[in-house]
Amino acid sequence: MTRKTLHTIALGGVAALALGALPASAEDAIKIGILVPLSGNFAANGQQTLTGLKMYFDEVGNKAGGHPLSLVVEDTQGKPDVAVTKAREEVERDGAQVLTGLVLSSEALAVNDYSRQAKVPLVMSGDAGVDEVTMPGPLANPYLVRTSQNGRTVAAAAADWIYKKGWRKVATVGSDYAGGVDTLFAFSQAYCKLGGQVAQSQWPPLDSADFGPYLTNLNRNVDGVVVFEPGADGLRFGKQFSEFGLKGKLPVMDVYGTVVYEPNQAQLGDAVLGMYSSLFYTPLLKTPENEKFVAEFKKRMKGNNPSNEGPNGYVGAHAIVDAIDAVKGDLSDKEKFMAALKAVKFNSPKGEISLDKYGMVIQSMYIREAEKVDGQIGNVPIATYKNVDQFWPFGEAGYDAFTANWKDSKNSLTDCSKLLATK
Repeated sequence: MTRKTLHTIALGGVAALALGALPASAEDAIKIGILVPLSGNFAANGQQTLTGLKMYFDEVGNKAGGHPLSLVVEDTQGKPDVAVTKAREEVERDGAQVLTGLVLSSEALAVNDYSRQAKVPLVMSGDAGVDEVTMPGPLANPYLVRTSQNGRTVAAAAADWIYKKGWRKVATVGSDYAGGVDTLFAFSQAYCKLGGQVAQSQWPPLDSADFGPYLTNLNRNVDGVVVFEPGADGLRFGKQFSEFGLKGKLPVMDVYGTVVYEPNQAQLGDAVLGMYSSLFYTPLLKTPENEKFVAEFKKRMKGNNPSNEGPNGYVGAHAIVDAIDAVKGDLSDKEKFMAALKAVKFNSPKGEISLDKYGMVIQSMYIREAEKVDGQIGNVPIATYKNVDQFWPFGEAGYDAFTANWKDSKNSLTDCSKLLATK
């Protein structure tokens, strides 16, 4: 998809606004740059995010703080170099004052650096879950907030639930990129802390067509398999897991719901029945906010249910609009705008939303089971963890005491002593 400007409006002086040189006048549009993959392995994820974003902006009439909103959408192709190039173009060529989206951790790491250097507000509303961008440390960015999730909270909830269910030894299968390693490191650390053991870890590359070698090699002497295979890989893994005769023999915990992902369900059918997953959302949540959201989303997406990216985009747009309203449409004081972003609090399709002092979302986590609901596969919530913050369950001090991090732990998930070593 080439660049497309939505709701195009005359923009006198927006380039200066992007640099914070002048306050906006009432007739000026506030431009928002959206960065999502609309082609490649993660195209479905990007389209869901974009749909959610546009839904909330449309809901408020594409206005905030007394100004019209103009959206500039770029296809990142799921590639970090493309993502940062597109981010730069949106800001420096198109006058975007706020950036949002980002589905992959690798994209987020690249754009985070640009946002910090250029002092451009970045609202991460896509699935990119790399933990450190919202934690103290070298990747911290005062111009960033995240309203979607990080990798470790979803993974920690999965670890807690399967351990309490009686799984003491598991095998992991995760996509070999920053997001996959980060997520399964977080799972393994939380699981080890509880007393569990990762007996085997395997790392198929992104966009794997054949999971046969990994399934053949899969340790059968475990209580279950923990999986993280986002994008089209989740669909292929789900099909092949069933074809290899493993369904019903080894239970699956699908961290992030990458296999039982809603767009996959029609193709996978009964192959995913009984799979567990951990996530901060399911379209089967029975709340007024979610039921309204699902109905509108299905209208826009040809009857398809939202997955996690749809409500993530919606919540990101909600936060952007609330913050613009709070500063009355004047984004020239970026520190004031960032403070307004961190102060947002509202109910959403995902549940109650607030942010911590680092700009990271605090929200509920759900354990789901794939079941048939009215004749169709659905991820039915079976357990809820409320108000999960990014350091849960260790607390900030406890988490900070660990010496291990995901970057040097890819091949150490089976070594609990390394994962739990403290300063």
